[in-house]
Amino acid sequence: MTILLEDQIQPRYTSLVSEASNLRNLASEFCLNPDNKHFGLLQQQWRTTMLSWQSAEAVSQLMLEENMEGWRFQFWPDKKNLTGRKVEERLKNKAPVPLLSDSVILQGLSASEYLLFDSQANDALALKKTEYCQFLVENTEALYANSLELQQNWEKSGNYYIKLMAMERGKHAFGLNGWVLNSLDAQTSRLRKELALPLGKNRTNLFMAESWRSRQSLENIRTVLAAFDSLVALAIEQSANQEQAALWQDIVLELDSLSLSMQNLPYDFMTAIEQGRAEDLLSLKEQINSLGKQVVKTATKLEIPLGFNSSDGD
Repeated sequence: MTILLEDQIQPRYTSLVSEASNLRNLASEFCLNPDNKHFGLLQQQWRTTMLSWQSAEAVSQLMLEENMEGWRFQFWPDKKNLTGRKVEERLKNKAPVPLLSDSVILQGLSASEYLLFDSQANDALALKKTEYCQFLVENTEALYANSLELQQNWEKSGNYYIKLMAMERGKHAFGLNGWVLNSLDAQTSRLRKELALPLGKNRTNLFMAESWRSRQSLENIRTVLAAFDSLVALAIEQSANQEQAALWQDIVLELDSLSLSMQNLPYDFMTAIEQGRAEDLLSLKEQINSLGKQVVKTATKLEIPLGFNSSDGD
């Protein structure tokens, strides 16, 4: 578990803090000089920061679930456009409360995505509307602060680090294999939702796609799958023997197949639909289902219980 923390979790949070810091700095620079060059750089940095969050969340979601930390970074699915409504409400408030005391919806990447990529909002921002720029700076400051807090939680003296080590000393400890399989189990459930909601049973609703405003929904999935590759590779590397390592090979094959399927897909759902690739997206959903089933089978072979609870061992 120490290797998991040092090789997989901690570096990703270090990267997230770095990217969030870059986003904060670019937001401040843009608001001082709101030209198209600065705006384009800001949008690209937002995309990079979102992918960094996706990667960090993929390897640590099990611990984040208890306190719903993910909502502070990303509010999805947003069926009623709460992100846009909350942002606009705050912008109309003449004396808003400090952002870290306000709704978590306003603190994360979803709120800044609205400002940077929603046509109505970013038109106002590009004109240097004072309220929009002030909120953008506040949002990126909050995002950086929340990233730093999570990074510190995973350091040796941090809450998550201590809690994870305590769990491993308890009766419910299941080690590296348990963490990896439960991470894959939880994340495949999320990926199924990411693919199912936009496609729907009766109609396509692309506004239900993750990161639809920034048009990188499928790129988010690629990033999560890359994190899966890293977790599984670590589990194989740390296997007790060749027989145990061999039990992971069916998952490796599923991940390889998914990687091949995604190679020729664009960055987002909207472009894929515009290209007539709906069948490819449905096929991708079926492959995610297949990966999820294989995770369950491998867990059974390794005698690993699925259904991780981060309060176990307290």
